[in-house]
Amino acid sequence: MVFQHYNQAISVVNPLLGPQSLTQPYQSTTNSINTNPITGTNLIGTDNTEYGIVTDNTALMLAAKYAWDAFKFYAGYEHIEQFNPANPLGVGASAEGGYLLSGVEDDNLDSPKVVQIWWTGVKYSFDRQTDFTASWYHQLQNDFRVPSACSAAAGFRASCAGTLNAFSVYVDHHFTKRFDLYAGVEYSDVAGGLAIAIAHGPGVPYLHDNNLAPTVGGRFTF
Repeated sequence: MVFQHYNQAISVVNPLLGPQSLTQPYQSTTNSINTNPITGTNLIGTDNTEYGIVTDNTALMLAAKYAWDAFKFYAGYEHIEQFNPANPLGVGASAEGGYLLSGVEDDNLDSPKVVQIWWTGVKYSFDRQTDFTASWYHQLQNDFRVPSACSAAAGFRASCAGTLNAFSVYVDHHFTKRFDLYAGVEYSDVAGGLAIAIAHGPGVPYLHDNNLAPTVGGRFTF
């Protein structure tokens, strides 16, 4: 079991794009804490800055593993809650990577955002050199804006409830203790709010709500 709490977490919309613009850099002219106007030399430039959504996050994760003969079974669950920050950040605050915030949202959530993630899988050791693994992942997001305008007819938003499902299979063969080759494929699909490309305004759905991702490679361990 793992518990984590993090204050003033910053989710970056885009280092160059503001909440309402997809073509122009965003520069806030209003202080996000006290709504006072920002003018003159107090304005934060758009070079090497970013627009951030600030939240206080709490997460709890449970995980288990069970071995039986040549099989190993895995399962886990994670519950994440995000709240508007108890101590808001203002425009000009420092972010990770040395960036400054040229725009800030401290009240992005109308209600707590809750994300739940389940996963399970099984690993089968065919012999001492070859392993097969199959996995399934499921993510569920709630509605965290009110009033809700979430439907196929009304147009989903990224703040609407949504789901993600992912399935993968993987084979790994060790030719020596240090060298192995692997290959696998993952299929994933998204729906609802998790199928939306931007977090603000009427939803803009992804061009494709599913993805097939094969991979193959080799690994040498020094």
